[in-house]
Amino acid sequence: MNPIPTQSSPWFEYYVHVQPRHTDYAGVVWHGSCLEWMEAARIAAFRTVGLEYSELVQVGCDLPVIDVSVRYQKVIKMGEVAIVKSRISRFEKVRLYWDQQVFCADDKKPCIVGEVTLVPVQSESGRILRRLPQLLQDAVDKILC
Repeated sequence: MNPIPTQSSPWFEYYVHVQPRHTDYAGVVWHGSCLEWMEAARIAAFRTVGLEYSELVQVGCDLPVIDVSVRYQKVIKMGEVAIVKSRISRFEKVRLYWDQQVFCADDKKPCIVGEVTLVPVQSESGRILRRLPQLLQDAVDKILC
């Protein structure tokens, strides 16, 4: 059974030192870099509870994004430290809903706010799985505790 949490899991923090490759010609973080950081933060969150993404691949499971909503509220510039905060906000059937926020290290207000929805699919066929693979279910349970 897939529990629907009554409250969100705690925030996981992932730090990024903004480098030239993350920015546009003006030294402002390019919007696509933020999506990469959000993915890296989700993968790192799973790693903290003992799940390496490569283990999902080995059991024939991919975890693609099926929906993403991002609001850019303030620019982040080259040389700054960004903090990507991530948590599972909801877990319904097999859908994992992640809240993600990106802050400048010296700022209390988020620069970027997003929600990302993931579903597990069978690697070869691309079909949505009816339930999470056990190793993914165990990781989600640990994150939600």
